[in-house]
Amino acid sequence: MRKSSLAVLSLAAAGALAAGVCAAPAQAQTPPPVVSVQSPGTSPSVNAALALKAVQRLFPEVTRVVSIGPDSTAVGRPTATIAVVLADPTGTKKVTLSVDVYDSSSAAAAAFRQAARASRAVPGFTPLTTPRLGTATTGGTVTMGGETHIGIGVLDGNHLVGATIAGFDATPANTARLVALVRVQLAAVDAALGTATSAAR
Repeated sequence: MRKSSLAVLSLAAAGALAAGVCAAPAQAQTPPPVVSVQSPGTSPSVNAALALKAVQRLFPEVTRVVSIGPDSTAVGRPTATIAVVLADPTGTKKVTLSVDVYDSSSAAAAAFRQAARASRAVPGFTPLTTPRLGTATTGGTVTMGGETHIGIGVLDGNHLVGATIAGFDATPANTARLVALVRVQLAAVDAALGTATSAAR
C-alpha cells in the first residue's frame, strides 16, 4: 500500500473505537507504522489545517489541532494507524479522530469485536443507538472524572473508523453531529483507500 494513497487520512481520520476511553489499550507489541499525513507538495501542518476545517463544519467549538500521530488505542495488529486530536481554546472540549488499517477484512472485524467488547466492559458505559455505518457500527457514552465521552466506531472493509467527542453533553443534537462527522470521514477514507463498502450510509 503506497503511503501517498493514504495521505488524506489526516483529513478523514476518526477517534478511538466506541467511547474514547472505552477502547481497549494498545497491546504490548511493536507500534504499527503511522499512516503518512504528507503527500507530495504538502506538509503535515497543511493537512492538519484541513482536518481542523473539516471538523469545524460540525463542531465550531474546536479551534486547534492538539496532535497527529499513531492511534495508541488501536487493537489487534493494524498495518497502519493515525489519530488526530482537536480541541477548543480551553482544552475542555475535544474531538479525537483515528483510522486503523488491517491486512484483511477478517483481521479488521476481529479487532472491531475486541474493541466493542472492551467498550461494553467499562463501568458506566451506555450503548448508543446509531444508524448502520459501514459494515458494522458500535457506539456509546461514558462519564468518568466528570467528563462525558460520546463515541462511534465503524468497521468498514479492512479498516476501522470512529469518532469521539469529550466534554460535550450527551444530547441527541451532539450525537447527530457526531454521526454526521463519521459519515464525512467514512466517505473520505473510502476514497483514500479505494475500498468502499456497500452498506447503507
